[in-house]
Amino acid sequence: MYMSAVIYLRPARLLKQVGAQADGACERWAIIQSKVRNMRRTLIFAVLSLVSGLSYADDRCLAEAARSSSAVKPIAGSIVMSTRSAKGETDTKVIAGDGAAQVTGLEGFRIASITKTFVAATVLRLWEEGRIDLDAPIAPLLPAEWVALLKKGGYAPDKITVRQLASHTSGLADHAQAPQFIEAVKAHPGKEWNRTIDLQKLIEWTKPVGQPGEKFSYSDTGYVLLGAIVERVTGTDLPRAVRTELSLDTLNLPNTYWEKFEPANGRQRAHQLFEGLDTYHWTPTMDLFGGGGIVSTPQDLATFFDALLTGRLFKHQETLALMTSSQGLPAGDPYRIGVFVYDYNGTNSIGHSGFWGTFVARETASGQTFAAAVTNRADYPRLKEIMMDYLGRAQASASGVPCESDGRAGDGASAASIGATP
Repeated sequence: MYMSAVIYLRPARLLKQVGAQADGACERWAIIQSKVRNMRRTLIFAVLSLVSGLSYADDRCLAEAARSSSAVKPIAGSIVMSTRSAKGETDTKVIAGDGAAQVTGLEGFRIASITKTFVAATVLRLWEEGRIDLDAPIAPLLPAEWVALLKKGGYAPDKITVRQLASHTSGLADHAQAPQFIEAVKAHPGKEWNRTIDLQKLIEWTKPVGQPGEKFSYSDTGYVLLGAIVERVTGTDLPRAVRTELSLDTLNLPNTYWEKFEPANGRQRAHQLFEGLDTYHWTPTMDLFGGGGIVSTPQDLATFFDALLTGRLFKHQETLALMTSSQGLPAGDPYRIGVFVYDYNGTNSIGHSGFWGTFVARETASGQTFAAAVTNRADYPRLKEIMMDYLGRAQASASGVPCESDGRAGDGASAASIGATP
């Protein structure tokens, strides 16, 4: 068994120390870990490996991506990164800014919109079982009150389908992207939300963005409705339906749970900052009902997406093909059913991102999965840069190019090339 403890880098402090010694030395990196902390982290990972059966091995591509990042401007908080190989080997590293609160790499994060992938996979499991029709109109599956609200807002719930909700092609706007939403949450972070309020605010704050099936337009509200449809079909709450239909308890996801609905059982959750505000105590109901709601670690996310994108969550491989297919979608649509497809200068991957600064993607050539989260959303652009660097190195390594090589695929990409707001 190969062991890999969490590795810490503090780029700003390193730059100050070595910058005074020699020109160009700022490109070096330093592993900052005391013997005591290193022993504690190693013990943590050893225990996890015994409990979950995970295998740890140093990911050189991740080390190189982290090293490259350490040579640029400082970060405000910490970035936790985990990878999983096609062989099941995992690695976790943490980059920490000077003065950032230390994290172990095992804390859970509110993963926000990455929850959508779990919900979409659940819908597809129900489709496999013949319990849901992807092309059925949503009106008969929703409460009459909601159908009336949608019609009042100019929508056609008799024409919008389940598939269109899952692929963000329903024509629904997004209550969560309206400026009024985040301002309301910041002003009253403890105020409780529910699906009906989400829908009411959609109608109050926005207008339809198109006809059903016309174009891609990201909508949290669409997944709020999709979550309600799952509950109607299964006869149980969404968190239980997701856990049951996807057999989450068999996947070795010890730090993954649905906030408020499932107990934390002593598991630690990271403090996540947004615009300088600590959102730790913000009500989870602002993003709880299908568009978000899950707490997880990067390590668990890498494990889940590896299982998902190798088809192990479905009865038939054709279901995964359907999930990732562009058939029937508008031209140029970056979204499929619950996942984005990414192309970073020829490096192809499939994954999802989340509002608070979470990301997961599986590079198709190497089978490497990268998952990460930031403690300060201001560092999210840096996370994207590291992710693109890592995926490029991973793709090149699949062709025999060393991870240390600067000739990897994907060089020259920018964070903007991700093309989607989490």
